[in-house]
Amino acid sequence: MQSRITELDPPRKLSFAWEGSGDVSIELEAKGKDVLLTLVHRRLPSRSMMLGVSAGWHMHLDVLVARARGEEPAPFWDGFARLRKEYDRRLPA
Repeated sequence: MQSRITELDPPRKLSFAWEGSGDVSIELEAKGKDVLLTLVHRRLPSRSMMLGVSAGWHMHLDVLVARARGEEPAPFWDGFARLRKEYDRRLPA
């Protein structure tokens, strides 16, 4: 997917946009010896896309956490399917 960087403040913030699927910002903030990662995906054009994007980012971040801990991450697509159902249940129609 082609995207465009809309904001870059290394190593604290990266924002980018995809045509037709909103824009994303990723921010890093030091918290003692830890780092808080905040990811926001805005302006999704439909609920269906919101469900898929929510589950997708959630799984990508779960993989990142597992790798950072030296653990093997759960299978991506199994987790994605489970999380999409959970987001479908929790997000208003």
